[in-house]
Amino acid sequence: MRSLAGRSLLTALVIAAGLFAPAMPLAHASSGYTVQFDAKPPKGEPWSFLRVFPAMISVHQGDVIQAAWAGNDAPHTATLVPASDANAWRATNQGPPGPQDPAAFPFALQAPDTTIGGDDGDIVLNPAVANPTSFACGTSSAPCSFDGTSVVSSGFQPSNPGSQPSFSVQVNAPVGTYSFICLIHPGMQETVNVQPSATAIPTPSDVVAKINAQVKKATNVDAEVADAQAQHVGKANIGHGNHRYTIHAGGFSNNVSADEFVNSGLQIHVGDQVKVLGNYEIHTLTAPKSSFKTVPLIETVCEVTGPDTLAASPADCSSPDKFQLMFNPTALMPTSSNRLVNPTKFVSSGLLGFGQSFTFDAAKAGAYRLVCLVHGPMMHLSINVKK
Repeated sequence: MRSLAGRSLLTALVIAAGLFAPAMPLAHASSGYTVQFDAKPPKGEPWSFLRVFPAMISVHQGDVIQAAWAGNDAPHTATLVPASDANAWRATNQGPPGPQDPAAFPFALQAPDTTIGGDDGDIVLNPAVANPTSFACGTSSAPCSFDGTSVVSSGFQPSNPGSQPSFSVQVNAPVGTYSFICLIHPGMQETVNVQPSATAIPTPSDVVAKINAQVKKATNVDAEVADAQAQHVGKANIGHGNHRYTIHAGGFSNNVSADEFVNSGLQIHVGDQVKVLGNYEIHTLTAPKSSFKTVPLIETVCEVTGPDTLAASPADCSSPDKFQLMFNPTALMPTSSNRLVNPTKFVSSGLLGFGQSFTFDAAKAGAYRLVCLVHGPMMHLSINVKK
């Protein structure tokens, strides 16, 4: 299998974008409305705004909504669904976290390979999430049509500050309430109200003003709370003169994620412990830092009978639809040992989500450097263990 060595999940999606998403122009003002997926953080801050701005928008039948990406690197989908309650739709169509059979949950993020025609039991990115509804629409000049009865989606699109993607939809649905969501990030959604033609609604410029106000508040309030959580260190006595240091795998507040560990690092002693808590964004805490180059979260393969073969791109497969992004089990699962015994030895929390944790035992002195296998070197932690 092909390893995306030295690349994060985000980079893997950029590589696969040629298969999974149609070419889309930069987000420019159009005759309709623009909504914003994510936001650009202040310089030097590793924050992701897992929100759609504004939280609610009103349109008339026939109006066009252009979803414009605005983050630093997080991948998203812009997906318009025929449901007023986005969370209820997710429960029915995406199911609980973890691999799910698309026959039961058609838009689950992860799917067992065997449920989509494979035979090796790997966990792959669900094609229904990865692929756009159509390769023939989604641009500002040819928006996709949403009729209020079926899902319309951009497919996976990584943010790229140098050339941000966008996705345009003409809302042809009847008067009613619908939802614009990201299939990757729970809680990243907005309500879309289709109003009668005679009803006055905010103008596109009113919506832009609302977006700016909500982004400002998210930056000044929610991001700062998330950042403070990521920097917090708890300390508890565990006996024999040793302590347990508790940290968070990033911070999270109102769907704003601070993708960072404690900036100052940790100074601890042999016999101490470091407990890392998961949150609503996925992370790992993995030693050594160089693991990011050798243990990718995503591996790219061609689906074939028996063990899947390596692939650098869809062109390597017998058919482009045989190209898959496979989740690497070594990155997903925690190691059997949690002991820090050598700065070069591989020890990992595995993928941490909300309510999950992993505890490292500081067994030998050394300068340990750790990394998140999801977000890469920008999200790292130094643990100096003294005797």
